[in-house]
Order: sequence, then structure tokens, then C-alpha cells
Amino acid sequence: MASLRTLMLATLLAIAPLSAFVHAAPAVPGLTASQPAEAETPKDVQPSADERAQRFTEQAESAQQRLSELKAELAGASKEIATAQQALSKLKESDTRELAAQLAKLSVPALEQRLAERVEELSTWQTALTAANSMIISAQTRPERAQADISKHQTRIDEINSLLKTGREGGKPLNDERRAMLGAEKTALSAQIELRRSELAGNSQLQDLGVARRDLLAARIARAEQETIALQTAINDKRREESEQTVAEFSMKAEKAGSDKLLPAESAENRRLSGYLLRATERLNDLTQQNLQTRQQLDTLNQADQALEEQIAVLEGSLLLSKVLYQQQQALPQLTLDKNLADEIADIRLYQFELNQRRESSGNAEDYVDQQLANQPPSEVTPELRSALLELVRTRSELLDRLNHELNALLSESITLQLNQRQLQTKAQAMRETLDEQMFWIPSNRPLDLDWFKSVPTLLERQLQAMPWASVFQALGAGLFERPLFFVPLLLVIGLLLWRRNAINAKLDSLSNDIGHFRNDSQLHTPLALLLNLLLALPGALFLALCGYVLQMDGREQNFSLGAAFYQMAQAWLVFYTAYRMLSPNRVAETHFGWFRPQVAFLRSEIRRLGLVVMALVAVVAIAEHQPGSLVDDVIGIVVVLTCYALMSWRLTRLLLKGPSSQNAPPVRRFIGLLFSILPLALIVVVGLGYYYTALKLTGRLIDTLYLMLAWIVIEATLVRGLTVAARRLAYQRALARREAQIDDGTDTSEAAGEPGMDIEQVNQQSLRLTRLAMFGLFFAVLYWVWSDLISVVSYLDNVVLYEFVSGAGDTATSNAITLNNLLGALLIIAITIALARNLPGLLEVLVLSKMRLAQGSAYATTTLLSYALASVGIVSTLSTLGVSWDKLQWLVAALSVGLGFGMQEIFANFISGLIILFERPVRIGDVVTIGNLSGTVSRIRIRATTITDFDRKDIIVPNKTFITGQLINWSLSDTVTRVTIKVGVAYGSDLDLVKKLLYKAAQDNPRVLKDPEPLVLFLTFGESTLDHELRIHVRDLGDRNPATDEINRFIDREFAKAGINIAFRQVDVFLKNFDGRLLQLGAASGTRQADDKPVPPPADSPA
Repeated sequence: MASLRTLMLATLLAIAPLSAFVHAAPAVPGLTASQPAEAETPKDVQPSADERAQRFTEQAESAQQRLSELKAELAGASKEIATAQQALSKLKESDTRELAAQLAKLSVPALEQRLAERVEELSTWQTALTAANSMIISAQTRPERAQADISKHQTRIDEINSLLKTGREGGKPLNDERRAMLGAEKTALSAQIELRRSELAGNSQLQDLGVARRDLLAARIARAEQETIALQTAINDKRREESEQTVAEFSMKAEKAGSDKLLPAESAENRRLSGYLLRATERLNDLTQQNLQTRQQLDTLNQADQALEEQIAVLEGSLLLSKVLYQQQQALPQLTLDKNLADEIADIRLYQFELNQRRESSGNAEDYVDQQLANQPPSEVTPELRSALLELVRTRSELLDRLNHELNALLSESITLQLNQRQLQTKAQAMRETLDEQMFWIPSNRPLDLDWFKSVPTLLERQLQAMPWASVFQALGAGLFERPLFFVPLLLVIGLLLWRRNAINAKLDSLSNDIGHFRNDSQLHTPLALLLNLLLALPGALFLALCGYVLQMDGREQNFSLGAAFYQMAQAWLVFYTAYRMLSPNRVAETHFGWFRPQVAFLRSEIRRLGLVVMALVAVVAIAEHQPGSLVDDVIGIVVVLTCYALMSWRLTRLLLKGPSSQNAPPVRRFIGLLFSILPLALIVVVGLGYYYTALKLTGRLIDTLYLMLAWIVIEATLVRGLTVAARRLAYQRALARREAQIDDGTDTSEAAGEPGMDIEQVNQQSLRLTRLAMFGLFFAVLYWVWSDLISVVSYLDNVVLYEFVSGAGDTATSNAITLNNLLGALLIIAITIALARNLPGLLEVLVLSKMRLAQGSAYATTTLLSYALASVGIVSTLSTLGVSWDKLQWLVAALSVGLGFGMQEIFANFISGLIILFERPVRIGDVVTIGNLSGTVSRIRIRATTITDFDRKDIIVPNKTFITGQLINWSLSDTVTRVTIKVGVAYGSDLDLVKKLLYKAAQDNPRVLKDPEPLVLFLTFGESTLDHELRIHVRDLGDRNPATDEINRFIDREFAKAGINIAFRQVDVFLKNFDGRLLQLGAASGTRQADDKPVPPPADSPA
């Protein structure tokens, strides 16, 4: 989790300078809007000088043509503006009240043709309206852009003039082709300068022309939409009238059918089909109306999307663009898709299939009538009955034909509506992602400079005076008094919770007293305590939510945003006040979770202050999300946000770096805490650069992440305590079972089985790991859901190109760009690889390998190889993301392998030896080995070396090559049974049979000595002063060697002494000669027992 926080923090810290970098990134010289052909030329295919001169000539001609069109447009602008104003006035004066009466006189085909014409006109006018809006925006931003282009082009012209004058470029003389190209470029630049100056001169007139066109087109579109709705209504009325007339005719025929038994049944069937025809017509009218609205919305979105791309290209990086984007976001339609449309289409198809079968069965009216009359008594079959029945059948045939036609139209309209709705949903989602992406990466406010801080008091006073405080309180009061049946019960609930606070606190004290007592404690105590703490926090949250609901019911934009702010404050209050109550003395954190009292007291004081800061922040964030267009003038919000960021940085510094548990924290944890403390300061920098909206979006997601982390900590601690209680209860039950068994056996039970102590190690470790694994999976899933709406904005980083490379060769060569998004992706891959390499092998060993019967060391070898595989895949994926493909990397790897193989052959030899050890496994983790004079237990196998822990508990690093090329004794490779040889020397004259018998008895009586292979006693040598015997025994484990030797030696010393057998030793006579020539014999003897009980391998200090 710490690694996740570090990655998230690094990403967020990179956002602040990145946004400024993207904003300040200059355009590539020479690649202006009038030079698309050169911009699309791949870098690996450089055009010749003649080709570039031709392109510059084409650009000059294009600029001249555009200049001519501009002059013509300016010449007729005044007349067109006047004409547009007259047409607009005439359109407003026209009366549309008689339109419905005029349309009622037309037939359905004429109405449908006129509707198609209006729809086509609407599409044309919407395209023209988009062009007019783009023309207005271009005129508004033209002064800055034109001056920048003129300055840039003039600078380039001066450079060209200097080159042509000196006749040299880069120290080389200019050839004719280069001179021609520079001349063509100069001509193109001059033409563009003339065009920009003409646009500047007529900019005001062009803007007035765009406004006139926009107003006229908007009025025409509004009138055309009204007429389209009227036409569709008229068509629907005509269809309904025709269907009702058909139903009436069929009903009259059914009434005239007579009173015969057969005729009423046939007439009822006709009436049922007539009713379905009428319903199908009404449904067709509804779907047609919906389809018309959907097409209009889709056309509007298409035009808005096209206009959005032009506006982004024209207004890139300006504050005007942010306002336009906010307006576009607010104008996105709220889609209400028909979820039952697919089922309805299937039902129509099924009914149409059944209808076709009925049409085929009653296709020949004569035959059908004969079949029906054949089942009637002959006396009742009359010519009148046959005639009436035949008329009903023919009427039904007409009705089926009409119904089939309506169903075909209904099916077609349903499918068209479904496709249009899907397309509309896709387009709206794409536009929403584009808007979110652009709004996130462009500044919403001007940078906060010294002048802004000087004007803060005046701006604050102005904004406070402009806020409708009176209407807010009036809306609150009116909402409470106008809906008493809704609000009074909520107020009663709040009052009840406040009245029962003492009872809730008493219950919490009772639960805390039960913790640790097996007879009273249970797994439900902690969830119940959490629920009670939640009830203590509920009154404040309900009151804030009630205020928010009242304000949102008012419906006005300001009150609606304030209502959303109250909702977010209610949520923050619920989270932090619940945490505050949990951290009270002798409550959940201290009693249930077992947290240290000083740490709990410190957290309680800090969580309260942090909660107040978060409540202020969430209010500003909520208002910003509902009113992004007002952020540019939101001085109160900026002041509150900057203050809260500073306070949050201070509180986080105390919480993460100054707390009781942080004094002895490792450096990595302190570094992560420092990064989190700096994060609010980074957001201050983001706001200072003008990215106020970006900072608020990040703040909202970070606060949601904070909620998630608090919830994760509480849930994880609750689950751990539940497992602990279950383990303790199981241990207690086993203790009771043992005591009952002692009572049943009649043993002494005076010492009652005491309650076992509370030890977390009693918890099933595997269950704990699985629980935490599930918690981590759920945490990351919810974390992704929290940040999912901002993930799409990362695609904007594809616009920041770091470098380009060419892949392929010849005709298949392509130029690929590596962007900042690729770099972040590579860093993410590295982080994921490190996390998986550290955790996945251990998790695999716990969940899978521990349940399999594997040889010693196999699990370690498997997890180690998995770590190497993960690291290899991560390295290859990272390099591939950065554009280093394997076809290029393989030669570099081959060259490095050869070079490093010679220069670092020992390291490579150790690396290969390490892989051989893991695959062949001559040594494994836990094996006792002897290499030369070194003996110990293998504790770790790494890439370069293996760690052996000797019997003095010292770690010895041995290169892997030693295990492969040198001689190695592995005492536990295939079998742990080893032979121990004990040498004993007895004095001459000893009873050899008794010696042999006692040695066998020493081996047979020792439980460490194996019966198979049998012990063996041998008389091997006549020594200088001893009769040398060997006792050869086998022990099962290496740890039994020295204990068995010690026990047998003691047995031999004790039993030989009892039996009178002497263990001989060497005697030495020493003669000393003094200066007088006399000899003196000293009877000093020193001997050592011949029982050399130390085996050669392992040494005598091996583990016993």
C-alpha cells in the first residue's frame, strides 16, 4: 500500500510543472496552420530543396487566394450584415399560429416530404452556425495570434535576407537550389504577413459579420425546429386518424355481422386486431417523435464537436477556451435512453412472424370460409351466413395487411431509434471525455501574482456582497415549512438520536468492558460498536444533508450548488466524526483494536482538526463541479482552498512525521510521509499557476481516497480482531475439552485450566493472509472506481512528445513518437513489476506451494525463478513502452553479453551457476553442506552468491561458482542418515569379548542410533599401547551426530570403569642429565584418551 501511495503521489507531483510545461510549450518553427504538407512529412524522409520550394510557392498562392477571398468578403460584409438583420426582423415578425391549420390540409406523403426538406435544411444551417461561431471566436482572438504570426514571420524574413545577403549558411556557400528555396519561403511568409494584416484591419467588420450570421442562423434553426415538430405532430395525427377510421369501419362491420355463434367470434378477432393496429400507430408516433429529438440532439452534438475542435485549435491555452469548455460541458444533453427498446424490437419481430403465418393460413378467403362452415351443422349453414362470414374474412385480410405495414414501419423506426441512441451516447461520452481532458490541462484562472493578492480584500468584499444570502436562508426556511410531512420525521429522528446519546455511550462502555473476556466477548462486538459510533455521528450528518436537500429542491443554480456542498459536508462529517468517536479513550481503537493509548490520543486530536479542513475543501469542490464557469471570479474559493492546503500540509506533517509512532519509523516510511506532507503545497503551486479547476478535481479525488483509506483501515482491523477472537475461542474450547478429559480419567484437576492469554499469533496465518489479499483486491478496485473519471485525461499527455524513432526500413519505415504518457506508463510498469516481484512469489508459496508435497528447497527455487521471470517481463515491457523493440535490443544485448562476458566473466559464471543451482538443485535451502573447511546450513541462494550460516551463527557468502566447479559435501541432499565412527583404545590384556559386548550395548541402548543399518564393532589395530576398536553407528538426522557421540562416550566411560576395563593411554619415560653427569628419571606421564569421538565432517561444533 505504501508503494501505491508513493506512485500516486509522484504522479500528482508531476502534474503541476507538467501543466505549465504543456501550456508554455512553443510551436515548432515553420509548422503553422498554413503548412500542413511539411508538417506531415516523416522525419526520416527529408524533401529536396526543389520540393520545399514548390511547397512554399503553393503556400504563397494559397495565402494570395485567401487574401482575395477576404477582400471580397469584406467588400460585401456591410450589405450582407444589413440583409441578415432585415431577414432576422422579418422572421421574428412572421406568424406561426396558422401553421398547424395549413399542415392539416396536406396529405401524409406531402407532410413527410416537407419534413425531410426541413431536416436537410436544419443540417445545413447547423453547419453554417458552427462556421459562424468559429468566425466569431477567431475574430475575438485574432489580434494576439496575428501579431505573434507577423512577428515570427518577420523574424524569419530578416534571417532569410541576411542569408541571401551574405551568400553563406552554416559556413557553406549557398547554391542555386537553396537560394530559390529561401526566396520561395520569403515570398510565402510575405504573403502570410499581408494576409494577417488584412485580417487585423477588417477584424471588427468580420466579427460583426459573424454575429449577424450567427443570429440569423440561430433564429432560422429555432423556427425550423418548431416547424419540424409541427410537421411530425401533423403526420402523427394523420396516421392516428386513418387508424381510427379503419377501426371504426371494422367495428361497424362487426356490429352488422349478426347473432350467429360463428360470426361474433370472427368479429371479435377483427376488433382485437383493430385495437392492436391503433396501439401500433400510437407507438409509431411516439417512436417517431423520439427519433426526431434524438436526431436533432445528435446533429447538435456533431456540430458542437466540430466546433469544439476548431475552438481548441484557435484558443489553445487561453482563458477564453476554458469558459467555452465550461459552457459546452453544461450544454451536454442529459440522455434518457429507452432500456426496453431491444425487448420491444424482439417482441415486434415475434408478433410479425405470427402475423405472417396467420396471413398465409387465411390467404384464400373462400377456402377459409369453407373450412369454418364444414364444422357447423348443415341446418345452420345458409347463404346469408356464408356471405357475412366471407365479408369478415376479407376485412380481416385487409386489416392484417394494414397491420403488417404498420409493424414494418414500427420495426424500422425502433431499430433506427436504437442506433441513433447508441450513436448519441457514444458521441456524448466522447465529447465529455474530450471536455474533461481539455478542462483538466488548461488554466481556468490567471496566475496568482502580487497584484492579485493586493486586490484580494476588494474582490472578497465584492463577491460577498454579490452572494444571495437572503435568498439562501429564505429557501431554507420555505423548504422546511412547505414540506412538513417530509422534514418533521427527519427532525424527530435527529432529536431522538441526540436524546439517546447517553444510552449509546453506556452501551459502548459495556461493549468495551466485555473485550478480552471469553464468556462475554464475541466477533459481533466490534461491528456493533462501529454502528453505535456511526449513530453518534448521524445527527450532524442528517442536519447538513437536510439543508442540502432543501436547497436543491429550490432548483436555482446557486442554491443547487450550495445544496451539493452541504451533501459533501454531511459525508465528511459522518466519516471524520465517526473516526473521532472511535478514537475516544477506552473505545473502539484502544480497546477493540488494541492500539497504543498515546498514539490514539494523538490521532484523536489530529483527526478532528483535519476533518474541519476537509469539510471546507469538499464544499468548495462541490460548488466548483456544479458551477465551473464561475471559477474565474471565485476569490472566496481560492482563499479558502489555499488556506486549507496550508493547514492540511501542517496537519499531515504532524500526523505523519511528529506522531509517537513516527519517531522510530524506518527512513522509507518517513520519506513517504514527507511526500504526503508536501502534496498540499504542490496543489498550492498548481492553483498559483492558474490551474484552479485542476487542483479542485484532484482534491476531490484525493479526499475520496482518504475516505477509502480510513474505511480500509477500520474494516481490516475489524476482520483481524474477528479472526483473533475466533482463534482465542477455539483455544479456550480446547482447554475446556482437555480439562473435561482429565476429569473423566480421574486425574488431578486442582489446577484449573486458566484462560489463555490474548495472542495474535494464535490466529490462523493463512486465513489472515487470504483476508488481507481480498481486502487489497477490493481496495484497488474501489480506488480505480474513484479515479476512473480522471484516467481518461492522461491521454492528453500523448500531445507532449519526448522523442521520435523510426521503425522498419525502406518503404515500410514509419516514424513513432514517444510521449510523456509512454514515460508514465513505463514508470507504472516498473512499479507494478517491483510490487509483483516482491509479493507474488510469497503469495504463491503461501496459497499454492505450501499445500503441495514438494522436495526441500523446491518452493524456494520456484518462487526465485518466478521473481526472475517477472523482472524479465517487466524490463522487456518497460523498454517496449519506451520504443526499444527487441529487434533493436537483441544486437545490443549480444554485444554487451560478449563484452561483459570477457570483462566480468567471474560475475557471469556465478550468475549461470546460480541458475544451475536453482534448476539442478545440488544444494537447497536448509541443506547442511561442507566445502573445504567450511560447514554450515544454506540459508539463501541469490543471483551471484549463496549465503551459508555456520554453526557459530555467522553468515558466510560463497560464490555460486564454488558449488558447481568445486567439491561439495551435501549432508542432506538425498538422505539425512549418516554414519558416526567412535574409536576406543583399551589396554593390553583387556577382555576383548566384554569390550565388544559393552560397545554393542552402548549403541543398542541409545535411542538416536538406528537399528537398520545395524551397529558394528571392529577390532582393527594393535597400537603402541592400546588395542584399537571402532564402533560404527548410523543416526537419522545430522543433529543427532554429536548428541549420540556424547551419550555413547559417557556410557563407555561409565560401563568400562564398572567392568574394570582400562582405556589405555601412552606412557613416556623422560631422562634428564645434569651438569655433574648424573642421570635422573622422571616418571611424568601424560595421556589422552584414544576415544576420538569427533567425526571429520561435520566438525565437533555442529548443531547438537
